[in-house]
Amino acid sequence: MNGNISPSGTNQVNISLGAQIRTLRNEQNLKISDLADMTGLTSSTISQVERALISPSIASLKKICDALNIPLGYLFEDADSSNVQKPAAQEVSPKVSSADLETFVNIYPPVNLMGASPVVHKENRKILSPGKGIRFYLLNPNMSGSIEMIYNEYDPGANTGPPMYAHPGSECGLILSGELVIQIKEEIYVLKEGDSITFNSTDPHMKSNESDQMCTCIWANVPPWF
Repeated sequence: MNGNISPSGTNQVNISLGAQIRTLRNEQNLKISDLADMTGLTSSTISQVERALISPSIASLKKICDALNIPLGYLFEDADSSNVQKPAAQEVSPKVSSADLETFVNIYPPVNLMGASPVVHKENRKILSPGKGIRFYLLNPNMSGSIEMIYNEYDPGANTGPPMYAHPGSECGLILSGELVIQIKEEIYVLKEGDSITFNSTDPHMKSNESDQMCTCIWANVPPWF
């Protein structure tokens, strides 16, 4: 695999996302207009997402998932591991007494491979494609455990917003090639090959590739939020 998603592959992801969102909305007896009001998105946008006519941004997907009361990863993870319990935001703490193992395990759950291999070969990476021109590949076998590693590809002009978005935890990224602009609240950082960044995910942020070359990078999220 060369790391690029074919148009048909991207469309298949959008079809799956749209179908799941429609199913969840109907299960909660919500009209498209209800979900639009809850998210601040237009009814037209919700309808187009459900019909796979557009690729929603991360920020838009996050709003939809928050309104439906599901983690973002629910839309991407396989059925056998989509119900992995993630730690609540208020439970995450950077300081845990090593003497209190039970507390540590509750806050930072161990990886549960569910019978899968601990190795993820390049051609078997799960694709998370939250927006047009953006391709995320999960480097973990599944979304259990307390850390999430993602290989990112940003096409020229691609971005995760606007608007900016936020989620529990913290994250660290390393630029492998190209250039990526990170906005965290009012601050803007331009990262180039070899640069890395660490920040609190609770701060509103947005990532964009404003160059004319693809940007590739590795990103870690603690706790997992996809």
